[in-house]
Amino acid sequence: MDKKKSIEELNSQVRLIIPLMSRHHVPITPRNFTVWYEYVSGDNNELRNTIDAILEKEEKFTEERNESLYRQFFAEKDEKQLTKLRQDLQMFLKTILREISGMSEQTEGYEAAVTKTVEKLSGDMSIQAIRKVVSEIIVETKKIGKFGKAIKEKLLDTTEELEMVQQEFERAKIEASVDFLTGVANRKAFDEALATITGEADSDGSDVGLLLIDIDHFKKFNDNFGHIVGDEVLKFVTKKIKEMVKGGDFLARFGGEEFAVILPRTSLPDAETVAENIRCFFAQAKLKSTVSLEKLGGITVSIGAACYRPGEPLKDFINRSDKALYFAKNTGRNRVASESDVVDSAIA
Repeated sequence: MDKKKSIEELNSQVRLIIPLMSRHHVPITPRNFTVWYEYVSGDNNELRNTIDAILEKEEKFTEERNESLYRQFFAEKDEKQLTKLRQDLQMFLKTILREISGMSEQTEGYEAAVTKTVEKLSGDMSIQAIRKVVSEIIVETKKIGKFGKAIKEKLLDTTEELEMVQQEFERAKIEASVDFLTGVANRKAFDEALATITGEADSDGSDVGLLLIDIDHFKKFNDNFGHIVGDEVLKFVTKKIKEMVKGGDFLARFGGEEFAVILPRTSLPDAETVAENIRCFFAQAKLKSTVSLEKLGGITVSIGAACYRPGEPLKDFINRSDKALYFAKNTGRNRVASESDVVDSAIA
């Protein structure tokens, strides 16, 4: 489908979605919009039937119901996929046990390793844990492959199949960790990355900086230009922040119009410098809609910066950066504030 046609279809669907959501008093948030976009597109029969049933009964779309629809048809997809993959892998490993059982004395250790893995998989393992056990089985499979031609040929096929399973888990991990709109890491992936990076800092004594970035007056921007253009702005902000941070830094959409950047091996003064560079760029940028080519004017960001304290709870680390962000917003916006600014203000 060419770009012009896709834009025309999108505009046509948006003209249906917004009035429909307004008629049923559904707040036009990114999550709700995702649900109703899918409803109008007709691509998801189960979602369409569910909403039609609610409409038939003339029931209200409460905040709880809207959240439940999103979780059922979007947020929970990843967990269902993970559960299926876990079950498939468990069945596959049991098949391996049946095939190699009693083939040779050299396979006894391998059987024990596979049996242990099957037992692990009966629990509620995470993507990371599953990846680890699959890697362990691949290593064991390659080791045992040297014992006997028949075993080697059979286990060579097994290794290839296991590696395909590992790749499938890798794809599932990526899908479960990416924000659907901006294409960068989501909040879940951010929490995992922050735990990993601060854990490394606890081991080697290095600094970790954290920036929380919020687009100023984004609600007014959405009200003036509409949510489709608002999504364009979120993508633009994401793209530019990504260009301004280093390869080892970690960018995530923290929620709504808020972004987070984890800066490994970065002190608080250096984190403030990165933040100021980001702020300056957006303060000078002039925006234009890629769909309508309408000039949108400028947009600014406020940024809070904090530095990790060895061994502290991660919620405390995030909270200091969050307080710095709100200090920046409450003292005029379009500025950078650090955790030390908040402390100095409290003392004054």
